[in-house]
Amino acid sequence: MNMRDLTVLIPSWNDAEALSVTLTAFASLTAELKDRLDIVVSDGASSDHTLDVLAAHADLVRHVSSRPDHGVYDAMNRGLSAATGSHVWVVGAGDVPDQDGLARALAVLTSDASATAHAWSVTALPPLEPGVPARFEPNWGGKLTWKNTMHHQGLLAPRAWLERHPFDTSLNILGDYAQMLEWRNMGHHVACHPERVLCRVAPAGLSRTFNVALYREEWRMKRARLRGPRLWAQPFWLVAKWAFKQVSTVAKI
Repeated sequence: MNMRDLTVLIPSWNDAEALSVTLTAFASLTAELKDRLDIVVSDGASSDHTLDVLAAHADLVRHVSSRPDHGVYDAMNRGLSAATGSHVWVVGAGDVPDQDGLARALAVLTSDASATAHAWSVTALPPLEPGVPARFEPNWGGKLTWKNTMHHQGLLAPRAWLERHPFDTSLNILGDYAQMLEWRNMGHHVACHPERVLCRVAPAGLSRTFNVALYREEWRMKRARLRGPRLWAQPFWLVAKWAFKQVSTVAKI
């Protein structure tokens, strides 16, 4: 495959219907777009009919791994080992690509020969959950210290970056956010294109359950990746963030 091609990495586990939605959406893309995609599914030994879904899309999916894993980030790392594209796009079961946005994204990768990450906006598929914006625009700036402003479904990252720094499998929910902070600490840059939508994201993602466990993990993750005043302010900020999400949830019930 040409090094400008893009690996689409889809981790899944016992979510056959959602995986079918995603693979059907990719199958409906134009032949020109599909020819540039290297689709990899990393499944955690699902016991539902996931393998039947994969068999139905055997002409679309280049590589399938189905064996027990230690969570979603372990599945992502395993799928990464099979990637062949110069960049990797991680999408979840139930997420669907925006055809026009993907065409534009591939054009950007073709025109930019550097090992740079690029990020686009994503939109939320219905039903819209409390505390979740309908449109999420990427921002590679100071806001990243306080919240994850980079949605992985909108991010095309150089495969070399991911190979050098795999996802942290000690995290259950915020491994992608942790990676953003690590890349920033290393001086990497992500070019943002908020005017375009790359993906439409399914509800009920891991990081959308705004409970105490989520914010405990965020504190543990940030303690290893932030320093100085930015770290010291986190306990106060996380409590405020948790309280705001609870109020937002109650207000929409």
